[in-house]
Amino acid sequence: MRHRVALAAAFLALASGGVALAARPRVAAPSRLLVSGDEYSLVLSRGTVRRGPALIQFLNRGEDPHDLRLRRIGEVAHTVSVPELRPGGLAELDTRLRTGRYRLWCSLPGHRERGMRALLRVRRR
Repeated sequence: MRHRVALAAAFLALASGGVALAARPRVAAPSRLLVSGDEYSLVLSRGTVRRGPALIQFLNRGEDPHDLRLRRIGEVAHTVSVPELRPGGLAELDTRLRTGRYRLWCSLPGHRERGMRALLRVRRR
């Protein structure tokens, strides 16, 4: 029965001069995260995002230059980063995140130790 309805709809679309469109696969929109940095803290716009594509923005609200590093806890080799930004600078990082917990920090000398660090949780959905 469903097959007949689908065929009838396609026939009507073609007969009326229209074109029957195939369903497009759904693509997940990226998770979005804003990380604000100043002397000496990192503030995340949310503590949890979903896995998959992610758009991370880093805003330097401080008076000194800052950068941002991001690494999944338990991994050593793979660190994603935003280069050093001057005060007022904004940068975007387009990446993919796997399920787990991530450490975020500023890698400039002494900044991490003074509090420029945060944790992010990446969940399945």
